[in-house]
Amino acid sequence: MRLSGFKGVGYFRVLLMGMAMSLVAPLLYADALPEARDFSRDAKVAKRKNIPILVFYATRDCPYCETVETLYLQPLYASKTYKGKVLFRVVRTEGIASLRDFNGKRTDHEDFASAQGVFFTPVIRLYNANGKELSELYGYTSPDYYSGELTNLIDKSIAKLALAKKG
Repeated sequence: MRLSGFKGVGYFRVLLMGMAMSLVAPLLYADALPEARDFSRDAKVAKRKNIPILVFYATRDCPYCETVETLYLQPLYASKTYKGKVLFRVVRTEGIASLRDFNGKRTDHEDFASAQGVFFTPVIRLYNANGKELSELYGYTSPDYYSGELTNLIDKSIAKLALAKKG
């Protein structure tokens, strides 16, 4: 038995390929960054734990965004280095997905990005629990330096919050 559209490939092989992909796909996306849904709820968590919220502003067809997300942010998100120390969120700047801003107001990804003054991507911003910007990283610089710039940005934001709590 052959399926149309799969010239020379038997039904059994197609079935096996499908089963294999269903097993592998969750592993490929296990460390995908969570999309922003409710910054007012995230802010409560950030306040309780005194941690920053890292927002990655990206567009779907941006090769630089894909590089930053895949090579830098996903590994940081998956690592133990920042687990429990930073909330990671993605805002798709062309997206119409519903979201609540830091004040609990309903909006969508595109309007939220515009309200934050983000008109090109990739952009990484870290915010405190009140939605105040702590630091930012625009664009994608040299691969030789980007990882260091990013971890430095995150570490400085964590330090700012710790210092503010003491003072």
